[in-house]
Amino acid sequence: MSSSATPSIYQTFGSPPRVSHNPSDEQQQHHHHTHPNITSNHGNTTNIITGSPPRLHRQHVRPPDSTRVRRSRRRSRSPGIILLLFAFTTLLRILIGFHHHSGQDNHHGSKVAYGGDFEAQRHWMELTLHLPVGDWYWYDLEYWGLDYPPLTAYVSYVCGWISHHLVGPHTVALDESRGIEDPVHKAYMRATVLVLDVLVYGTAVWWSTYRGDKKSLWAVMIALIQPAILLIDHGHFQYNTVALGLSIAAFYAMVQGPAFESCVWGGFFFVLALNFKQMTLYYAPVVFFYLLGRCLARPTWFLPRILWLGFVVLFTFYVLWEPFIKYPPSQDVTVPYFQRLQHVLRRIFPFQRGLFEGKVSNLWCALNTSPINIRDRIPSEQQPLLALAATAVLMLPSCIRILCLGCHEPYTRHLVEKHWNLLLWATTSCALSFFLASFQVHEKSILLALAPCTLLLWQDPDFVEWFSFVCVWSLWPLLQVDRLQLAYGCTVAIFASMVWFRRMGMGQLTVPTVFSGNVLLRIVPFLSYVGMIGLHVAQVVVPPPPTLPDLYEVLWSVMGCGMFVLAWMVTVGKLYFSQPVSYSTTSKVKTE
Repeated sequence: MSSSATPSIYQTFGSPPRVSHNPSDEQQQHHHHTHPNITSNHGNTTNIITGSPPRLHRQHVRPPDSTRVRRSRRRSRSPGIILLLFAFTTLLRILIGFHHHSGQDNHHGSKVAYGGDFEAQRHWMELTLHLPVGDWYWYDLEYWGLDYPPLTAYVSYVCGWISHHLVGPHTVALDESRGIEDPVHKAYMRATVLVLDVLVYGTAVWWSTYRGDKKSLWAVMIALIQPAILLIDHGHFQYNTVALGLSIAAFYAMVQGPAFESCVWGGFFFVLALNFKQMTLYYAPVVFFYLLGRCLARPTWFLPRILWLGFVVLFTFYVLWEPFIKYPPSQDVTVPYFQRLQHVLRRIFPFQRGLFEGKVSNLWCALNTSPINIRDRIPSEQQPLLALAATAVLMLPSCIRILCLGCHEPYTRHLVEKHWNLLLWATTSCALSFFLASFQVHEKSILLALAPCTLLLWQDPDFVEWFSFVCVWSLWPLLQVDRLQLAYGCTVAIFASMVWFRRMGMGQLTVPTVFSGNVLLRIVPFLSYVGMIGLHVAQVVVPPPPTLPDLYEVLWSVMGCGMFVLAWMVTVGKLYFSQPVSYSTTSKVKTE
């Protein structure tokens, strides 16, 4: 029996292609035009248009009887465990939803617009449902004007339509429904986040991570109970998991074998992610250079590949953006096409907000403390260029490494795993680069670095778990404003318990970790945990002095920035100085 290494549309989210394991990586890369498993008869030749390689064949080997028995036993008990995992992660999301949401009862005290992100998302459902598409980005911009890309607007329309017919017209009545916090409608809003989370993010994590064994099930569990992601989407209230899920789907599709079809599917999913949340641009440089490398991998088919990929990307953008360019706002139908596009782009990328927004744990906010006060030393007109230059410097290592990786197509299962792991390290590194140095960063943007990193659990368990705690800890000032302290404490405690159970259940694995090096590296996690817990205790016990009311926010920013800089350095080191751990070779050893 033979199986194809070229993934079809149905294999895009399946397990990595079943291809030959025998030749070494170097032989595969050096002789990819004359692969020993390639047959030239029966039309099995390279596709000139797509650049897809010939089919690879391997001989089917019947597993030993003992192996088949173990597999059957494992499969027989898998459905119950999987159902339990699904129920647990879903219940955790529902319980978080009972807590406060952003701006509930106008807790923020805003006099311009009621509430926070919850009211903004509800208002977008209201205006997209009742207004013509040409008015969506123009209507009453002072009250939570639409400032997310088109795909978010379309999803808001669908959710608004369902709310109108299921919950009641009063929940999305134009203007009259502003500030509504009816318990039934709040439950509906929470349900929309839950359903989209499970359908998009949950599906992407499952198909990219689960391999049918205990290890991969733990990886799925850790990814689905990330406290930072749960608290922001199901507590604070946003739909980040949709963009994160689409991004993970894009990354996973790109590395599925040597066929360029998989890269095209990856480009398509990434365009959807970009058009749902503009902050997924944090991944864009790595995605661009990886796809460029895959086009350069076969110079003969560079032009057909780049044209095929470019057509799919541009056509998808055209379909999503065309209504907002075609239809003018009703208050001024004479607005030229270019100005309509320009207005939407300004809504999505409001550069006028400035470089120093809030107390974020990035370089600019950390350097804007006494005695440095960098904000007073940099003219406002130069700040965007400085941020761009700093971001480019930080993301350059990940872009160079991923370009070189893309130039070698993944012919074997081992290479597929290598591409997948390095792509996740690169996207984590690039997202951290943007978070640390780019223009107009929000605390929630750290989720973009966390999402790909959490899928690397078995590449470096200690680092991934440490980084997960650091990310949710850095969100404390925002969660405190939203009155989510109890949800924060419970969610972090549950996650810590799962980490402990994972370590007890899997034992000590022979997986190299960055924190197992010299003495300085070994004490980093300990010192970090002591510092994070210590600041929590100090905030409760020692009130800030009247002259420094934002003392703890500044300490959170500076300490968080230091840990994120360390995390960025680790990701760069993983890209250049560490060999990806083969999923099938990590083994458990006995511990005392």
